[in-house]
Amino acid sequence: MIQINLLPVKATKKRESAKQLFSLYLLSIVLVLLIMGYLWYAKKGEIDMLNRRLTQLQQEVKQYEKYEAMLQEMTKKKEAIEKKRNVILDLKKDRDAVVRVMALLSIQVPPDKLWFERLSQSGNSIALDGVALSNEAIVEFMRNLESSPYVQKGSVNLTHSRQTTLSNRKLREFQVTYRFYPFSEIQKQTKTQPS
Repeated sequence: MIQINLLPVKATKKRESAKQLFSLYLLSIVLVLLIMGYLWYAKKGEIDMLNRRLTQLQQEVKQYEKYEAMLQEMTKKKEAIEKKRNVILDLKKDRDAVVRVMALLSIQVPPDKLWFERLSQSGNSIALDGVALSNEAIVEFMRNLESSPYVQKGSVNLTHSRQTTLSNRKLREFQVTYRFYPFSEIQKQTKTQPS
């Protein structure tokens, strides 16, 4: 019978497989290190490129800063001019308000029955002090005012009325207040009303 001694062969094979495993382990470590080095180098190149781009953009921003300052200055000047323009337009649109008030009064006053002594204006509020022949003349004047499109409806009020004597005649001293619509407001109202 033939006997074969396999024991040393098994030990040799174990050593060889251990060597192969160890060399495979070292090879995988080297491969991982190579991949990590490549990735590090690629990212470093990307970071360097982005840093160069950032520097370039910062130089461009510095170049345009003077234009930004000029733009802000022009914007401030434009706002100031707009404010002045709006003030001028506001003054212009109702500059004839006093003339219109006087024209309205000249039309609405009952002839030879009523006289004004004083007119005062505060914004769109008008206060009239005057003398009338009778209470009927005052009422007629108030109705005439109420019918005008330039007078706010329901705003005509008789503040006071009392008897006074002038040149041996008994007259009625009165004060009437009302709210006056400027011409620009009348235009707005006619534009917004449906035809």
